Amino acid sequence: MRCNRKIAKCFGLVLVLWGTVALPPIALALHPITRATDIFGAYPHYPKPNLGGGANTESIKKGEYLAKVGDCIACHTDTESGSAAFAGGLPIKTPFGTFFSPNITPDLETGIGGWCEQDFIRLMHRGIRPDGSNAFPALPYVYFNRVTIQDLKDIWAYLQALPAVNKENKGNTLPIVMDWRVLQYGWKAFYFYPDQGFFKNDPNHSVEWNRGAYLVNGLGHCTMCHTPMNFVGAEQKKFYLTGSFIQGYWAPDISQRGLQSASRFQVADVFLDGQLINQAGPVRGPMSDANHDSLKYLIDADRLAIATYLKSVVSRQPRDIPKITAGQSTLKRGQQVYANVCILCHLNGEVSAPRIGDQANWLMRIQQSGRSALYRHAVNGFNKMPPKGACVTCKDSDIKAAVDYLLFHSLLRTQWDEFKNPPQTQRITSTSIGYGERVYNENCSLCHDDGKFGAPQVGDQIRWAPLVRKNLDTLILHALDGYNHMPAKGGCTQCSGSDIIAAVKYMVQTSQSGGDYSLW
Repeated sequence: MRCNRKIAKCFGLVLVLWGTVALPPIALALHPITRATDIFGAYPHYPKPNLGGGANTESIKKGEYLAKVGDCIACHTDTESGSAAFAGGLPIKTPFGTFFSPNITPDLETGIGGWCEQDFIRLMHRGIRPDGSNAFPALPYVYFNRVTIQDLKDIWAYLQALPAVNKENKGNTLPIVMDWRVLQYGWKAFYFYPDQGFFKNDPNHSVEWNRGAYLVNGLGHCTMCHTPMNFVGAEQKKFYLTGSFIQGYWAPDISQRGLQSASRFQVADVFLDGQLINQAGPVRGPMSDANHDSLKYLIDADRLAIATYLKSVVSRQPRDIPKITAGQSTLKRGQQVYANVCILCHLNGEVSAPRIGDQANWLMRIQQSGRSALYRHAVNGFNKMPPKGACVTCKDSDIKAAVDYLLFHSLLRTQWDEFKNPPQTQRITSTSIGYGERVYNENCSLCHDDGKFGAPQVGDQIRWAPLVRKNLDTLILHALDGYNHMPAKGGCTQCSGSDIIAAVKYMVQTSQSGGDYSLW
């Protein structure tokens, strides 16, 4: 549930058609946003509001909770520059220029201190700024207009109780014609006016279901990431919540079909624990920030309400897998799976996926990882590739067949024959430094290459020195059982104990200045 580059991509197209994308005064998008820090790079804490001790105290407290549900802090805080929370300044780059999120603290000069409550409500419900001009869909008023007046009043009370920060807003770098807000009426006519209005409870469903629907379709605005968008940046409603790409990550299918293998309790736990369903490892990319900034603050009842609603959503699927026919060959089956699933990334190299036909790239992967690792990566997910390419109906054999098809059309005949019938060579010792490097590259590098989740960066001798002094036994125990933000085995459910030991040995050997751990 994040914006930034996805917003830039979608609304860059709107720019061409309507010449309208610019920054609204209160929010670039009260929408979870992944910054350059990507994972565990969220703002470390929320500022303490001034409760005042009056009748408005409860409204402020409720507004703080609702602001967390909407993840307002994500778009309105520039963590890279050390900016104060909600003071704006977060750069949003597009092909047409850069936008900067606005200051929404109650500062009279640079924030929203000069607004009144009705200004805020009108913006959130109608996409109209205090000066009467149009906001742009980067602010998801298309969803926020579902929110009740009282909830918006509470959010307003909370924003007004925040510490005021005097920080000048930056203008965008768009050509002037593209910044004409009046043209935004065209976009609204097609994608807002026909479907605007408050959320209405469905009497055919439970109170819990309705609460979940209200949160998902209102403040949560989950569809901005989890629903495919059309060429002008509006959601394709027929594919509601069936998954989409955002910032190089796959926002998965969270409709009934995508969540069919999990209970509502397991779905709700994703928000709290940050672990993917079916032990597929930690939540990555934009959703990691969303959990840290927002969803972990949800009360149990709201988490379960969201899960209840999501598991009831039935949508048309943009991609379906053909049924297997009798006697079908592996490559023929692989071709079907590729055409319906894998082609989305592997045809043109989306999200850094190796393109079909790129001989050098595929050969390198075979030589570095081996046959079993390629299958495992495809089935369990690897880097930015979701498990099974986000195909919830695919079997492991389907995915392996697709890997075979990709390789068959990417390698020379001799290379393909060697892949299918690898020579019997001596296996690298399962606890050797060399094998540890392979395990590290496949599983641990996601966090330890860049120090994400607070993980010690490989090669940082200063950071590793006190860890090495604890002795290798302790480090291995932490890696096996989990420690601080790291889950057991680093979230690698398919890794053996020997795999983890080898990876720890490799990281220590690479990150310390003295000693030889290769024979440990």
